[in-house]
Amino acid sequence: MVPTDGAAEVDPREPVVIETIGLGSRLSEVQVQDHLGRPVASESDERRLTLKPPLAFGTRYTITARVEREWTQQVVSTVMHFETVAIPRLSGPTERTFKPDRSVTLQFDRPVGELSVLGDLAVAVEPAADRRSFRLAASNPTQGKRYPVQLVWSTTTGVPLPPLKLDLVAPPPLTVKANTRGLDNLGLALPLQFTFSEPLLEREQASSHIAVQTDQGEAIAGKWRWVGTRRLRFTPAGGWPAVSTIRVSVGADGLAAVGGGYLEKPLDFSFTTGTDRHIYIYLDTQKVAAVENGRVVRTFRVSTGKAGTPTVTGNFYIYDRYAIKTMRSRADPGEPGHYVVENVPYAQFFHEGYAFHGAWWHNAFGTRVSHGCVNMATRRFNKRSGVSEDAGWLWKWAAMGVPVTVLAKTPARAAS
Repeated sequence: MVPTDGAAEVDPREPVVIETIGLGSRLSEVQVQDHLGRPVASESDERRLTLKPPLAFGTRYTITARVEREWTQQVVSTVMHFETVAIPRLSGPTERTFKPDRSVTLQFDRPVGELSVLGDLAVAVEPAADRRSFRLAASNPTQGKRYPVQLVWSTTTGVPLPPLKLDLVAPPPLTVKANTRGLDNLGLALPLQFTFSEPLLEREQASSHIAVQTDQGEAIAGKWRWVGTRRLRFTPAGGWPAVSTIRVSVGADGLAAVGGGYLEKPLDFSFTTGTDRHIYIYLDTQKVAAVENGRVVRTFRVSTGKAGTPTVTGNFYIYDRYAIKTMRSRADPGEPGHYVVENVPYAQFFHEGYAFHGAWWHNAFGTRVSHGCVNMATRRFNKRSGVSEDAGWLWKWAAMGVPVTVLAKTPARAAS
């Protein structure tokens, strides 16, 4: 028999031949089965049986033959086995995403012979010493692109293997958004915040790739701080300079995501600041003072939080604004304190859910009646006549980033 009985790693491309030996011998009966007991087609005559290629990879074949020699009345039955070479099994999925070094590693359950990559991407193949592991290093893959490729490979004995299809995926590009990009007339306390699409590699060095300057090119001092894994915040020391253009540059070199993506181009933008504005809330007198360039330009009677839902005290800044807002409590329907109020005008949030806003549903300004917000008089949606548009004035005068200070007691200087 070719191959010999008990042979392993048989090339399935080659024919398997069984011949009788000796004068007058013939094959009177022969049966070929695979490892599942299924019959295998063959061609035979009295002297020879041939299994024509291709055979299946990784299969154990059993041949049961009966040989007779008529003139001596001899009958011999024999069982023979052989196994074709197995296809190395890839560990893991056939879709692989490049690591930050633009490589993927393939791990097989047995050694592989020659291996190359066929496709639209230049890939260098680096085998490990045991030839079970292969590092595929790509040359400049386009970010976010999927590359269908085929492995052209063979066994360690040189038997070509069926092509193995893979999808090699380049990580998406790293992107970044800035909260102040293109904005004008900002207050002086709004931090500059960058939101990256993914966590960064070497994140502690990220700020060294960002320049924050005045329009004259002077660096602005401040403090950098990470907020979570993707947001980097810059707080200017002492606030932004008033009535200024601030220019920001984010360099593309050196900023890379943990997933391997990188900025495709630098980010350059600017924003402007307004005058030096500050809002003070005095809880004891239920008054708000708008201060511009150190001078009080207007005061208002307001309604802050009642005893059960007091207004927070401390130093804050306006971080979000809505011309019209639906206000909802944290309590669920049916629970104490639940409310939903639609058409709330001129909402300016300065801390969590605390906001300045117009209150058309009451006229009790000067007393504490709110759920914590600073209620102000407004004409919007108000059926009363002669109402002052305090909330609208503050909306037009203020801006994102305007500092807000909430004090339990009015200082003597402010009261005078």
